[in-house]
Amino acid sequence: MIRKAEDKDIPAMMAFLEGRIESSMFLLGNLEQFGVDNRTHPHGTAFFLRETGDGITGIFGATNGGMLLSQLPGIGATEAQTYAHLLQGYVLRGMTGEAEQVATILEALPFEADALGVNDVDPLYTIDLAQVGESDAVVRAPQESDKALLMTWFQQLDEDNGLGEGGDMRPLDLRADEAIAAETVWLLEGEDGPVAMSAVNAHAGLAVQIGGVFVRRDRRGEGLAATVVAAQLAELRGEGIARAILFAGSERAARIYEGIGFQRAGDYRVALLDPPVQLGSPR
Repeated sequence: MIRKAEDKDIPAMMAFLEGRIESSMFLLGNLEQFGVDNRTHPHGTAFFLRETGDGITGIFGATNGGMLLSQLPGIGATEAQTYAHLLQGYVLRGMTGEAEQVATILEALPFEADALGVNDVDPLYTIDLAQVGESDAVVRAPQESDKALLMTWFQQLDEDNGLGEGGDMRPLDLRADEAIAAETVWLLEGEDGPVAMSAVNAHAGLAVQIGGVFVRRDRRGEGLAATVVAAQLAELRGEGIARAILFAGSERAARIYEGIGFQRAGDYRVALLDPPVQLGSPR
């Protein structure tokens, strides 16, 4: 049976997702921050539950901002068609999650394959922060005076990742304002100002997902990505965070994260449409 989630389902949903946390961080973070009824924030999510007599066996989410999220172990083509029917009229920007699950759902959705501007399968990693050493690097939260810098770096990060209209839907100035207000970005200081950044792009319980790793273009090749992430992890451990998760966008990035101590935990797919598509009747 598939049904829409209600407030009373939240504890069971959290327990199910925490057991598969490596590929569930966006689902968990959105659930923890916005619950099941938020219809205004781009990350507010409508959740659908797959259940048997033994309880929840899968969770599917559709955000207000057009992103699909899933934790649906064993999903097949017939079940994927069910979600395709639920999504008629939905403006789809993209989908992320465990690689094979996402591929199965996307195959059922009514859009042409060439609509995908990004369809990457990246290695997924996790680390116990108790294993992270101390760092001598100087990292800090961004200030209002860093806003123009953040806007430039966010734009360049999108370019580096090949993101077009299907990427982050928020304007650059709003993204910078939110990063400053929420203190979700760490800036690595160099002799001539900030030289790199890393961010938390999902938070759930004592776990975080790391993202937004960026090195100033004139300082690349110096190992600064590893430095900023390692320093960020040390800071997070000091704040009581126990575990970090991320997905690597390239083989070089994977080697950097493995060098810090991250362990492989599977494959993660990031699929983004450019431009977004309003879904019609399923195939």
